[in-house]
Amino acid sequence: MKIPKSFTDPHQPGNTAACATLKRDASRVMRRLASDIGLRQRDFTVRERRQRRNATDLYALHTDTLYVQIAHAPQQNAARLSFRTCRGRDDHTGGRDNAVCLQSIGSPEGYASLVATLRVVAGRRG
Repeated sequence: MKIPKSFTDPHQPGNTAACATLKRDASRVMRRLASDIGLRQRDFTVRERRQRRNATDLYALHTDTLYVQIAHAPQQNAARLSFRTCRGRDDHTGGRDNAVCLQSIGSPEGYASLVATLRVVAGRRG
């Protein structure tokens, strides 16, 4: 998977064009992950929100058993990708965060490994 440039650029909350690009890229990545995991459209929700205290933009892929999150804060040089288990779509805290290195998913082997792990966490086979 090619890592979008908006993930590696410093985040600028005041720049509406940069925020729109980040939103578009994060949504695309989440939908591709959902497709590669084998989720149907009704099996997941892609959400976005902003943490007010530190202006972090959060994008999440949420299923009944899996919560994948992309977070990009102004004080960080790049976005962070993490996943955790959850119990239903109302569970926003879930289990322990598992951080994923962005550079590792840039390679075909790293992305395949991430997809395989997410399939197991989501309860999918194959």
